[in-house]
Amino acid sequence: MLAAALPCAPATATAASVGGASPDAPVEGAVPTGAALAIGTSVATASGNGITISSRGAALLKQRATVSGIAPSGLGTVSIEALDAKSGAWRAVGAAAVATDGSFKAAWRPRALGAQQLRAVAGASTAATRAVDGAPQVGVTVYRPGVASWYSPATNGGSKTACGIRLTKTTIGVAHKTLPCGTQIELYYGGKKLVAPVIDRGPFIDGRTWDLTKATHTALGASDGLITIGALTVTSVPMLKTPYRAPAIPSSR
Repeated sequence: MLAAALPCAPATATAASVGGASPDAPVEGAVPTGAALAIGTSVATASGNGITISSRGAALLKQRATVSGIAPSGLGTVSIEALDAKSGAWRAVGAAAVATDGSFKAAWRPRALGAQQLRAVAGASTAATRAVDGAPQVGVTVYRPGVASWYSPATNGGSKTACGIRLTKTTIGVAHKTLPCGTQIELYYGGKKLVAPVIDRGPFIDGRTWDLTKATHTALGASDGLITIGALTVTSVPMLKTPYRAPAIPSSR
């Protein structure tokens, strides 16, 4: 079940981001009071041991991401390592040649969800480099990608959702097949982040993971049609209390 596969979003990114509509109460504004829409993906930069690295603060699981920076041209190669949260050991995830002007850009593909720590070391990644202190480190939040559609009061007849929320044109929320009603989800799309609660069941079309309310879809800056978003479950804020506990939809459906 996806409920077990989505780890928690870092508390630093979501402590002030509580999305959702109150049961049976229309929400005023495109983003309800108490919700925070973060616009613009932060770029983390760090320096150490003569190397400076920069990386976007967000990435999608198993999709290509990059780390760029500046290093002495004489180094030849810079290796990018990721910290394994379970073992506490650093492992190589990418490498790049240093250009004559000292610039480099390395590609990597995240293998784990949630907060990830990256660093850059001189030369090829070896047991010796993994023991190096003072290497520059940056943090990246890795989201699970999923295809999302959108719906509105006009498409559901203006009735209540499966979780008992009255859907309006300004309701912030998402539909999911199995996650409990009220579960807070941090959504990432196009450099924007928004926390929205699960308020409905769906989508009912194969190949889609999420169904966003129209207000949520608009708040993320998406155009009409299907989009691929990143998602993480948030436990650093309370679940939204909903009138109903909608049963999960069987996976075969």
